[in-house]
Amino acid sequence: MNLPTIPLRNLAALGLSLMGAIAQTAYCETAPTGITATGECVAKVSHDRGRVSVGSTRVAKTPSDASSEVNKDHESIKAAIKKLNLPDFTAQTERYVVEQNCSYESGKRVCDGFRASVSTNFETSDLARLGELVVLAAKMNADEVSDVATFPSTESLRREREACLEAATRNAAAKANQIAKGAGVTLGGLISVIESSAPHNLSPIAPFAHAKAMSDSRGAPSVETRPMDVNVSVISTYSFR
Repeated sequence: MNLPTIPLRNLAALGLSLMGAIAQTAYCETAPTGITATGECVAKVSHDRGRVSVGSTRVAKTPSDASSEVNKDHESIKAAIKKLNLPDFTAQTERYVVEQNCSYESGKRVCDGFRASVSTNFETSDLARLGELVVLAAKMNADEVSDVATFPSTESLRREREACLEAATRNAAAKANQIAKGAGVTLGGLISVIESSAPHNLSPIAPFAHAKAMSDSRGAPSVETRPMDVNVSVISTYSFR
């Protein structure tokens, strides 16, 4: 029996048709079907930690002398601040730089020694005493007090975010149910849910001027804060029938 001969161009067309049918079938099997809604929740989180950066600078004829002098002065400041016995206290070196101390005179660069600078970040949970730390640093002849900021602790953020997740999920379910009613269908079971939470930022306070200008302060500057909004959202997909 002789089999019919099929031209090559027909075979190519047949192959493309089969590939298209397979791709369409695969897409139909994997394409998501359901009702998707975004649920939201806003939590108010109080600031329970504060930060202050304290810096010292010294100029000397040699790098070694500049480094030695700034270390001596800054360690004295750190020791005095630690004696405040602030609760949940941490200290971390932020910057340490030794460089030539140069200026421009009549268009010429003139160097007269070396400048050493060091700064430390101090954190505490006692926001009311941040001002006390600032004034003490000034009285100890710190050259700079900056980056004063308050923020919620990691534990506070975690606790409030987790509590808000439940509310956001319920909000998504309510929205999906309304969509189903509008579409004339019945909402089914939950297919998937994805968390989407915005990151938080520190709340900076207006920077203090040169620290020595505050050495005669009559009292510590007050530090006021307001709760931070933490936005939590989820994207939920439900089946329908």
